[in-house]
Amino acid sequence: MVHIQKLRDGYPIFKALGSDTRIAIVELLAKQGPMRMTAIADELGITGGAITTHVKLLQDAGVVAVESKKGKHGIQKICSAIDAEIKIDSPVKSK
Repeated sequence: MVHIQKLRDGYPIFKALGSDTRIAIVELLAKQGPMRMTAIADELGITGGAITTHVKLLQDAGVVAVESKKGKHGIQKICSAIDAEIKIDSPVKSK
């Protein structure tokens, strides 16, 4: 479980999930299981450069894992969603 006690500490996750495309990537991986980056790009109709940027943000935030594997045509990057519960403490104090 990821426990965000201060909102600023959660910024990487908020930033990573602050895009419809990145949410679509996580949803796709959760539904389909591990996929090649090129297959994700094809499925979502985005470029290779765009998928790299989006996946990097998701990976840095700990939402997606990326594994490099040898393929027929060079190295392939396989992405998978990380199954984690995210708990966020409210900055508002209860009375």
